[in-house]
Amino acid sequence: MNTKNLSEMLKGCRPVKDKDGNIIVQSILNMQVVCLTADAEYSLDDRFANPLTSLVSSNSSYGQITFTNKENKEVILPVQMAILTKQQAQNHGMVKAGYVEPKANTTYHDAGCIQGGQTGYFNGTQEFRMIPVSMREMLFDKIGETSGYQNIYPAIQKLGEDTKSGTGNYLNIYFEKYDKKLDQFIAHFERPKNLIGIIVLIDGEIVAIDKFPSFRYAEQVWDLMIRDCYGSLAIISELNHKSAVNEFSQTYEELKKSNRTTIVDLLEKSLKKTKERMTANVNERIQEVLDLTFDATPDTEGQSTSIRAPKSFILKAEGYIGQVLTENEFNHLVSIIKRERFNPNAFREVNELRNKARRQKNFSL
Repeated sequence: MNTKNLSEMLKGCRPVKDKDGNIIVQSILNMQVVCLTADAEYSLDDRFANPLTSLVSSNSSYGQITFTNKENKEVILPVQMAILTKQQAQNHGMVKAGYVEPKANTTYHDAGCIQGGQTGYFNGTQEFRMIPVSMREMLFDKIGETSGYQNIYPAIQKLGEDTKSGTGNYLNIYFEKYDKKLDQFIAHFERPKNLIGIIVLIDGEIVAIDKFPSFRYAEQVWDLMIRDCYGSLAIISELNHKSAVNEFSQTYEELKKSNRTTIVDLLEKSLKKTKERMTANVNERIQEVLDLTFDATPDTEGQSTSIRAPKSFILKAEGYIGQVLTENEFNHLVSIIKRERFNPNAFREVNELRNKARRQKNFSL
């Protein structure tokens, strides 16, 4: 079994910062988004085609999806795409990211049904959506399982419970209930220039990391990632009456006690201090996960035999799971999710003890 370090997998990426060097953190409720960028030479803009327009999808049995690439460029499928079709056919979803060669097709047999009792096969459709990120952990655990078509049902049921949408085995019910709210959610976040990745935090803890093949690719999938994928976290947060700590107000009150100055100066100092604190907190969280080493297992289901095709690996570490598509040590796509039941505080206690052990001098007389 191979191992992969997250720091290596995100090589070349860095958080987007403001002119003062502070990390730009976008927030809604208790959710924060940090955007990643890279130097232009590491963005392969011209190599990969748009997955949302270059592919058509079909199937001929349940639990299977075939993607046909119409373009003369390679295509990398975003993590866990869904087909929600108006055809008389059963909606299906992927449990992972994928790859299709130019002018070729690839069939994935570890896909799953996402529409309960509906029957029928779809043909030649581009009715793509993204599966909510809160389902991602359960789907990653199903990668490579081809024995049935019910891979995704338990994750849909949990989504229905978490979002109070009563989905049963029907993912479309969640979208029908929340599409208008999700459209508003898109407007809340701004895609920076030269975006190549996203880090998502809930209550100050990193819950998801995505790195894309290029700036152009990130632009193409941005709306679906923010609306369909990450939007579920904000909906669950709202239903649980969560709210972000108002760090600016706290900082303002602290500085007001010790600074005798004008309101304008006090506001400027409070804003500066708040940005510095947020940067320090995010830096600390990112550094923790960068130290993670994952067991990397080759994913052979549906993979291309082309020498140039990226290889897919399933990633597992204590408390985290994910996937990477990599080619000659260049990582085109990375997706990491924190397991829901994992408590990062326990992880920090172990690391603190290890660091103390490293600092100890060897016994001597």
